[in-house]
Amino acid sequence: MEAAGGLASEPLARILVAALAGMLIGIEREKARAALARSRRRRPGPEELVVKEFPGLRTFTLVAVYTSLVSYLWDSGLIPLGLALAFIGLFGAVVVVFSAYRLVVARMAGITTIIVLFVDMAIGVASGVGEILLAASTAVLTAFLLAIKLPAEQLVGRIMYEELLWALELGVVLVVIGPFFYASEASFYGVSLRSLYLFFALVLATSYMGYVLARLRGSEGIAYAAFFGGLAHSEAAMLSLLQILGSRARSLAFHIAAIVNTSMVLRNTLIAIVVAGLAGLEPHSLAALLAAAALASLPGLASWSRLRVGLGEVRVEIENPLRFSAALRSTLLYLGLALASYLARRLGHGSLMAVALVGGFVSSSAAIVAVVPQAPQEAAVKLALAATAAGLLNKPFYAYTSGVPGAARAAAAASLVQALLLALGAAALYM
Repeated sequence: MEAAGGLASEPLARILVAALAGMLIGIEREKARAALARSRRRRPGPEELVVKEFPGLRTFTLVAVYTSLVSYLWDSGLIPLGLALAFIGLFGAVVVVFSAYRLVVARMAGITTIIVLFVDMAIGVASGVGEILLAASTAVLTAFLLAIKLPAEQLVGRIMYEELLWALELGVVLVVIGPFFYASEASFYGVSLRSLYLFFALVLATSYMGYVLARLRGSEGIAYAAFFGGLAHSEAAMLSLLQILGSRARSLAFHIAAIVNTSMVLRNTLIAIVVAGLAGLEPHSLAALLAAAALASLPGLASWSRLRVGLGEVRVEIENPLRFSAALRSTLLYLGLALASYLARRLGHGSLMAVALVGGFVSSSAAIVAVVPQAPQEAAVKLALAATAAGLLNKPFYAYTSGVPGAARAAAAASLVQALLLALGAAALYM
């Protein structure tokens, strides 16, 4: 900042920055003109260059230098404000005449270059009055916005109107309605209104993320969405992915359940290690947890390979990713399980294992955070494993709410296999 302030005090530095800023924008315009000529697959003739040429490197550089010099003369008190405004206004009139010529005589549509000329003038003014950083950053931002035109057009061309509408609907849920629930402290029987909204929003957001990934990468995208969605919320991830897969959901339900369960197991293991460390537990006591997590993750690894390789060439047909009715049904199921967990904690009279099992059926990571710090060292890992096992076994219920025939049975098969492997991995070290 001090260096920028020193440069701002030097008149030549101000004009030089303006020249470099205008040059940057001019280079982008030159490249845009060359790209336009290539897209037409012909070289423009001399007459076309004279009549239809739009401003380039020299023009933008000189415009920035001109307005910078005028602004510096006014800022230094060498000319009055009225004269400075007259100089800049005169050039603005020239731009207006040039714009009218382009639109009426040369019949060149588009006003981007005209707007950029005025931005270039403003950059020169900012540099001339000593706002070096403002001028430089505006020039870089302007050149960047101009340069991304072609990639942006290609991206927009790939987006269907329905997809834009779905994104806007999701934006309303997250940005317009969301703040009301974020700020809410309302709760009943241990269930907060915020947690219900977050579950509902996660189902929709994960569903849309899975749709985008599947459209871009096919079955491989589904694998990525299942894993990373499972790290955030395994139940919401599995439900949302089943909803968007349409006719393919039944055949992929086992693999999706296995992958989201694997990411949940890995997440819970990390949480348990952190919580146990904060509680002062010995690291060697976590060996059973690590072994169990590694064994329970094997089906997920196999399903990952199956989705990425075995089904890589199969096109995944995806319907509307935002199923509000299904998201609402799953949220009501989540509410019911949360209320059951609350009642079990109130009526269970202090059994940490009961709390871990019932609480893990709703949110295994939350159950681990709640019970592990309160448990003795020999019981902490068992409680973490119990909560994780409960989190594995709840997937068939959420798969059932998706309405996909056979999905609950496939999710149950994957969950039972992984729960059994989790138990075997832990038992191998406890025996």
